[in-house]
Amino acid sequence: MFALRHSTCSRVLALQSRSVSSSPYGRTHVWRRRAPALPNPVVPKFPQLVIRSDGTSFTQWTTSPRSKIRLTRDTTNNPVWNTRLWLSEQGFDEEAAATGRLGRFNRKFEGLGSAASNVEWSPELAGENMPEAPSKGKKK
Repeated sequence: MFALRHSTCSRVLALQSRSVSSSPYGRTHVWRRRAPALPNPVVPKFPQLVIRSDGTSFTQWTTSPRSKIRLTRDTTNNPVWNTRLWLSEQGFDEEAAATGRLGRFNRKFEGLGSAASNVEWSPELAGENMPEAPSKGKKK
């Protein structure tokens, strides 16, 4: 009778499929791998006129409701995209003098002149009779 019971249990176990886990805690912490769900793409529906710094323009379709964008920096006047500005320092200096904080400062105080241009009145600034800097060695 004992042998009969053993054979029926083995038949029942053979019909059931069981996933074997190597974890001592069972399968409760094992996540199923599912394909990541991506959101639907947003379709651009607004036309937008882009005006570059040199005056050229083009139209692009975007999700932004702004109808016009005026660029101050683009591929035509940026030294990263336009390497001819690197070749001549004059082009870079002209660009820096016209834009940015330094350009705004120079335009604001243009008529006052600079302190470096007229140093004749001060012999200390001109470099005449300047005391020598003390040496860092031991005094004798």
